[in-house]
Amino acid sequence: MIGSHISFTLFRYLSWHICTRIMLSLTAIISIVALIDTAELFRRVSNKTDVANSSILLMEAMKIPSTLPELIPFGVLIGSIMSFHKLRSANEVVIARTSGLSLMKFMVAPITFVFLFAVFALVVIDPIASATKKRYLALEDELFGSKGRNLSVSTEGIWFRDQETIFPVIIHGEAIDGDTMEIIAPVVYTFSQDDKLITRYYPDRLFLKDGFWLLEGGTKMGTDGIIQNSDVTQLETSLRERDLNHSNKRPETIPFFELWSYISVLEKAGLSSLGHSSYFYYLMFMPFVLVGMIMISARFALAYSNRQGWMHLVVFTLSLGLVFYFLKDFLYVLGTSGRLPPIIAGSAPGIIMISLGTGLLFRADE
Repeated sequence: MIGSHISFTLFRYLSWHICTRIMLSLTAIISIVALIDTAELFRRVSNKTDVANSSILLMEAMKIPSTLPELIPFGVLIGSIMSFHKLRSANEVVIARTSGLSLMKFMVAPITFVFLFAVFALVVIDPIASATKKRYLALEDELFGSKGRNLSVSTEGIWFRDQETIFPVIIHGEAIDGDTMEIIAPVVYTFSQDDKLITRYYPDRLFLKDGFWLLEGGTKMGTDGIIQNSDVTQLETSLRERDLNHSNKRPETIPFFELWSYISVLEKAGLSSLGHSSYFYYLMFMPFVLVGMIMISARFALAYSNRQGWMHLVVFTLSLGLVFYFLKDFLYVLGTSGRLPPIIAGSAPGIIMISLGTGLLFRADE
C-alpha cells in the first residue's frame, strides 16, 4: 500500500521515470541545436577558402556545452511533460491518487530530482559551459575577426585596447569614473600598425571625449627612452562612453562561484555590473525555475480534468517555453539597463514560476 506518504520504492521509480525523459529530451534538443549551429557556421565560412572543416567542428564542439544552461529549462519542460503524460496514460497517477496520495506528495520525487539536477548544473555543468564559451568566442574572433576592441578587468585594474584608430592604443588604469569618463592613474601606450611601441604616456589626467582621448599634463617617453613633459595631447579614438561602461567579459563565460567576486572587481573599477549581477541572481534562482516548470507541467498533464491528447500538450509546452524565454530576457534587459534592481530582474523568473506552479498544484488537489 502506498498510504498517505510516498514510499521509497515509488519515490525511486518516479525519480528514474522523469530522469530518463528529461535526459532524452535534453539530448534531442542539443542534437537539433548543434545541427542548426553547424550548418550556420558552414554558411558563414562559405566564402573563406582557408578554413578547414575541422576548425568548424571544433568550434561547434566548444559551443555545445556552453548552450546547456540555456537549454536545460526547455529539456526539463519537455521531459516532464513526456513523463507525466506517460504516467497518466498508464493510469499510474490514478492508482496513486485513489490510494490516498495527494498530487503534491506525488510530486515530491520529481521536484527533488529536478532540484538536485539544477544544483548539479550549477556546480558541475556551469563551470564547463563557462570555459567552453570563452574558448568558442576566442575561436570565433580568430576565424571571423574581432572588432579590435577589448576591455579586460582584473584585480590589477583595467586594460583597454582600441585598434580601430590610426595608431593602435592600449590604456591601463586603476578604475573609471563613470560620470566624467576619466581613467584613474592612467598609462597610455601607442603602437605602429606593425605593433611596435611608439610612445608611452603617463598623463596626470585622462578623459574620453567625443572621438578622442584627452591627455592632460604628465610625461611621455618615446622610442629613444628620453622622458619629456607633456602638456595636452589628443589621441583619436572610435570608442564611446558605452564602451567604457561595460566589461567585454560576458557573464556566461564566468563560472557561477566566481561571478560574485568578478562583480566586486567591476564595481571597484567603476564599471557597470548590472548585467553580471542580473545573470548571477538568475543562476542562483535556477533551481526554483526548474521546480516551478515541472509543477506547472504536472498541473496540465496530470490533473483529472485534462483529458486532451498530445496536441493540447504540444501547444501548452510551446506556449510555456516561449513565455518563459520572453520573460527571462525581458527582465534581464530591465536589470541590465538599471530599470529594475538586479536581484529582482534575476530572481523574478524563478519566483514567478514556482509561485504559479505551487498555486496550480494546490488548486488541482482541491
